Formats: sequence, structure tokens, C-alpha cells
Amino acid sequence: MKQKAVCISPLDWGLGHATRCIPLIRAFESLNYKIYIASEGKHEIILKEACPKATFLSLRGYRIWYTKKRLFFIPGIMIQMPKIIWSVFFEYFWLKNVAKKYSFDLVISDNRFGFFHKKIKSVFITHQLELQTPFRWSTRLNQIITYKILKRYTACWVADMTPPNHIAGVLSNPKIVPSIPLWYMNCLSRLQEEHTNISEKDTTENAIHFLGIVSGPEPQRTLLENILWEQGNKLGFRFTVIAGLPNQKLYKKISPIGAVYHHLNGKDLKKEISKATFIICRGGYTTLMEMIPFNKKLIFIPTPGQTEQEYLGKYWQSKKWAICFSQAEFNLQIAIEKASSFEYVKPPFIAFSEAALANELKRLSL
Repeated sequence: MKQKAVCISPLDWGLGHATRCIPLIRAFESLNYKIYIASEGKHEIILKEACPKATFLSLRGYRIWYTKKRLFFIPGIMIQMPKIIWSVFFEYFWLKNVAKKYSFDLVISDNRFGFFHKKIKSVFITHQLELQTPFRWSTRLNQIITYKILKRYTACWVADMTPPNHIAGVLSNPKIVPSIPLWYMNCLSRLQEEHTNISEKDTTENAIHFLGIVSGPEPQRTLLENILWEQGNKLGFRFTVIAGLPNQKLYKKISPIGAVYHHLNGKDLKKEISKATFIICRGGYTTLMEMIPFNKKLIFIPTPGQTEQEYLGKYWQSKKWAICFSQAEFNLQIAIEKASSFEYVKPPFIAFSEAALANELKRLSL
């Protein structure tokens, strides 16, 4: 019997699209699928590290950049729209040509709007069925366009749990849903699968006050790293920052109380999280899914202008799952003081499973 083949391609808009594909890829490997991954740059490095048995195909990403000031975020994205649209068409024709060589049985796009094939079952993964924009009319217009594109796909897999356990709010559970079949995958967390021996002695003797997890497009990635590094060294407690730069192996900063690492693999990241009292991060959705099982005190600093992270920050704070601060006025000492007295509530968590994936594949006649 011919081994089935799946081609998976994550969007390169932040590292989360790549990292949340890791448990999905490993589940497909357990189900004896031949895995192909279409990616480039930092995302390819992370996926090769986690899934070395997969076959990698070079596909350029959207290569989005951000503005330094929040005011210019939307205009900056609008300027890049021709490049984004070109990338959508490019990936569509790229897949059309590559599929002739590799004979895929299934195509999976994580938020890449052009990564589908008319003759191959194609799945779109997202948690943003209602992306939040500054205006109600633009939110609805974006949803109409998105749903029209989704009709090109066989099914939509939503990276969240069904109500009342959903953690993405209206993003993943809108009033109006797409016409294609939906499957709620539950939480995709690569760190759940990492088997790491972490002793109580290690977490106490080598404890750190906070762990900063930095990622996303430039220059905002660098701006947040600098804020945490400069203010962290003034605070007087041990801390670690993960820079989100897997392609820069020599990048490192060390001080008497702090360290910045270019990147940590899943096992080492899990150890570092276990040692920290506070986790400071952007509040990107994949990071949220990964942090829940650790039951840590979460502090969010959404990327200025990125409405999804700003919405999630407000939503999680309203649920008492995290505390949120704007980057423009961020003060590390004040943030930690407020987080220390904040009445945190642990969010719900149901893990993605191989068995559930197998059932969904049967539903797709695979």
C-alpha cells in the first residue's frame, strides 16, 4: 500500500505558525505519513530541529516587516499589500508545480491563503475566523474576504477548543462561521510532548525571576528585547530572554544577572519556563497555548498595532488568565509588582491528540 504524503506550509508572520505545526507534524509521522514541509529561513530552522525526518521544500514566505511606531502599523501593512498578494499567487502556482513531482494526498496551509490545490484535499489552519481590526466595517469586510478564500479549501481546522473552553474569544468563535467543514483541534503545544527531566532542586537553585520570550517581525522584535534587557539588568533579579533568532547562532548577551539566548530548542525552553516565576511575552496565540500547562504568571506586551495580540491581551486579562501592558509605557518593575498581586486564574486546556486527527482524516476520506 502506497504511503500517504502530506505537505505542510506555515505562514512566516511570527514563529508561532511554525511551532504550532510541530505537534501536528509528529502526529502525521505516527500515522505513517510521508511529511513534506514548505518553508524558509527561521521557520525552516526550527522545524528541521524538531522534525528532522521530514523532507523540506524551499518556499519563500511573505517576509512582512513592522513599523517602529504603532501609528504607522496599518499604513505599513497597506504598503506591503501588493507583496502579500503576489506571495499568495506565487505559493499557489509553486504548489501546483511541486505537487506534480511529489504526488501529495493532503495539503495543509497554516494561514497561507494561496496554499491550496484544486485536485488535492486542502486544509486551512487558523484561529482567526474573525480577525479584529480598528473598525467594525473593516473587521466584517476582512471576514467576508477570508471566507471567500476558504471556499477554495476542503476544510478549516481551528487551533482552539470549542465553547465554553475556547481561549481565543471571538477570533475563533465568531457569530458567522465559514461554509466549509470546521474541526476544532484543541490546543497545539509542542512543549507538552517534550519529555524533560526537571528536578525540584533545579527549579529552586537555578530559579530566575522572569523569562522573556521575544519573537515577531523587525523592528518590534529588537525593541522588546532591548526593553527587557535594559530594564531587567536594573531590576536586580536573575532573568533570561529568548531572542527568537534561530538563524543567528552566535547571538548572545550575558550580564551578572541576565542572559539573552538566540534560541532554545523545545526541551531547553521547557526547562527555562519551569525555572521562571513570571513569563513575559508578546501574547502571540501559539505562545499562549504553550504556556497554559505550566501555570505561570503571564505578562503580555502586545506588538504595537497588531490588533490580534491587543485583543487577546484584553480578553485574557478580562478572564484573569494574564495581565497586559502596552509597550509604549512598559515599566518592568511596575509590571512585576502588579503581576505579583494579580489574582490569576488558570485557563482551560485540552491537548490536541493523534486519535482526534485520525478521526478527522477519516472524515476527509483519508
